[in-house]
Amino acid sequence: MNYLKTILLLFMILSFAGCEEIETISGDSNLKIVNDCDYSVKIYFDDAYIGRVSSEEDETWACPSGSHTIKATCTYSEDYEATHNFISGNVTVIQLETVNKYQSILIIQSNKTEH
Repeated sequence: MNYLKTILLLFMILSFAGCEEIETISGDSNLKIVNDCDYSVKIYFDDAYIGRVSSEEDETWACPSGSHTIKATCTYSEDYEATHNFISGNVTVIQLETVNKYQSILIIQSNKTEH
């Protein structure tokens, strides 16, 4: 019985350790992530975790204008990280594509600004 309690406790610790709290961002420009990947990705704005975008979905956040670093991570694909200039009133679109990290295929991104 003691063994079962230990396993349960270990499971609870590991499940809570992987949880990140979503930080809220806002501002006068927008970031749109288009996830054409096979997997969901975690999105970071200047090292702040802002959310997850599921496979074949997109998500848009209001964000401050200026130069900011965007990072997308996934267990099964290469990370994407780049600095983008966000312009007030515009939407910066980042399209992510990948197949599999273990096949050495990197995320391909295209950056365009919508007015």
